Amino acid sequence: MKKIILIILSAMCMLSVFSGCANSAELVISIGDGMVENDSVSVQLKYGETWENGGKIFTVNYGHESNADLAEEYSLSFCDVDPMFKENLNLHTIFTFKKADLEDRSVSGGKFSGNEDEIVIEDLAECLPQGEGTCTAYLVLHSSDTDFSVITSFVSHEFTYEWQENGIKLI
Repeated sequence: MKKIILIILSAMCMLSVFSGCANSAELVISIGDGMVENDSVSVQLKYGETWENGGKIFTVNYGHESNADLAEEYSLSFCDVDPMFKENLNLHTIFTFKKADLEDRSVSGGKFSGNEDEIVIEDLAECLPQGEGTCTAYLVLHSSDTDFSVITSFVSHEFTYEWQENGIKLI
């Protein structure tokens, strides 16, 4: 029960991180069975308040806790709708890692053991909804085992942004 409460509080804090970006921010998202202690796979993202086409949008690190039941593959994707409430999803994968990549990477006490990677997107318009004014999208962490009807098998975070000449500005 404590793990479920911590996951909910963490999700609420992470939403505020996305909505109140300064020059750079950090976000940690995790999936796993909240009823099993130390059963999460986590991704740490560092990012700036503006993203440009062809530029780095995230610095990413990932790892797993000691009791995590690892899937064969994990993905970070953008989605134009909240996957919690929709059956048909259009996911735009921006980063993947496999079970073999994850096995030597741990998370303990909020510290990630692996090296960071960078996520670069050549054309943001190919994977994010476009429009005038404020736009909304979701960052989704999911695995090859994800069943989107099971809330602990994925995590999504809403973020808002405005289009600019060569990219977006997070709001």
